[in-house]
Amino acid sequence: MKMLKIGNSHLIVTPQGLGCMGMSEFYGQSDDDHNKQLLQSAVSSGVNFFDTADIYGYGRNEILLGEFIAALPDRTQIVVATKCGIIRDEHDVQKRGVDNSREYIFACCEASIARLNTTIDLYYLHRVIDNPDAIFVAMSAMASLLKAGKIKAVGLSEANAEYIRYAHQCLLDITQGKHGISAVQSEYSLLSRGVESDGVLDACSELGITFVAYSPISRGLLSGELSTLDKLDQDDFRRTLPRFSDENLSHNNKLTTALTQLAQTKSCTLAQLALAWLMHQSPAVIPIPGTKQQKYLQQNINAMKVTLNADEMDLLNSLSANFKVQGTRYTEQAMRSYALNE
Repeated sequence: MKMLKIGNSHLIVTPQGLGCMGMSEFYGQSDDDHNKQLLQSAVSSGVNFFDTADIYGYGRNEILLGEFIAALPDRTQIVVATKCGIIRDEHDVQKRGVDNSREYIFACCEASIARLNTTIDLYYLHRVIDNPDAIFVAMSAMASLLKAGKIKAVGLSEANAEYIRYAHQCLLDITQGKHGISAVQSEYSLLSRGVESDGVLDACSELGITFVAYSPISRGLLSGELSTLDKLDQDDFRRTLPRFSDENLSHNNKLTTALTQLAQTKSCTLAQLALAWLMHQSPAVIPIPGTKQQKYLQQNINAMKVTLNADEMDLLNSLSANFKVQGTRYTEQAMRSYALNE
């Protein structure tokens, strides 16, 4: 398996990572022992890049990953990414906020290290306040954490191109050229291609920043296995998302229908096709699909073996570009809280 270097860092990862969020929240009931077995299966299959955040399960996802890490014979087997900056309240599930202050970042980092039982390889600012002064303060805090050895690299999540460039330059200036932004994480899939048109991918390419694509299978929508929501747990958050409402889900599944013939020709699943498309965009794009099922974990990992030629990439790009997705990625309140436009 060809390994990739995360931009502006010394971190070496697999072309595909594993998103751990759904193991602790959002996608229905879960079992920690089962999830640890899943994490071990990922490592045994060669995957070494694991993504979490302090708000997933209100810290429980980091604890899960931390317990798994503690049992590993060699910590260097894996690269751990986590995030800070979003405010949530377990006693008020509607509460959403963003804090990029120096004190908050320091406190979150210490708490994450305690839950993970290890220092952090890649530390993301989960959401970015729309204010250059706040970004400078956040990057100065990240620089201090780098200097202290608590983190090895800095990332941004859902940042626009302007702030990616600004944060990168701030970090370079503060660290006297030793560190810039290493990774930017945003939603990216055949159904969510906004980062292509808003300058984010271009900024990352220009600055040598790795792009990490979360929800690369569009929360299961691109698997072709969600014609209805009947199979989802009642507390699965997809039931609240506009893209998954009855009318929108029916419409959005038309894209999976259009992709079926190519998937059959390639002898792969629709989800594997969606992941392969991302990994063929550029070596600097790394998808991090999440799952709680062994079957889907192995399918996702095997997507790294799917090859696409130029004609097949053109076909996928054309089908996706000409398809008008219905429904926003998050609820109206969440889109507003996090200043998301698409």
